[in-house]
Amino acid sequence: MVAVRALVPLAVAAIVLAGCAAGEQKTAESTTRAVYDNNIDAVTQSFTPELAKQVSRAQLGQLSDLMHTKGDYKGLTETGTEPDGAYDFRADFSNGSLIVKMKLDASGKISGYRVIPPST
Repeated sequence: MVAVRALVPLAVAAIVLAGCAAGEQKTAESTTRAVYDNNIDAVTQSFTPELAKQVSRAQLGQLSDLMHTKGDYKGLTETGTEPDGAYDFRADFSNGSLIVKMKLDASGKISGYRVIPPST
């Protein structure tokens, strides 16, 4: 019985951490979908005010065009985290993939977002 009680806090911690990862995945997914759709309002709603000011419609259009060259958007898969806390994802499309790197601030807002071609 003592062993079971000791495991309960660990199980709760695992569920809480899984919920955090799910939140980051959801944020990255919705933002990447908004980039693909060339929807600047949806893209910037999850950004910090400082990052949102740096996004232009022209830049977003170019990024959306890049994504469309890869075909239909299929979704994201988390591939890891960086030492600075940034999250790495693979954005899958019907004709290839792109790498998405996203960093969140303490309040959960996106403070960094990049899309780059995978290395070949």
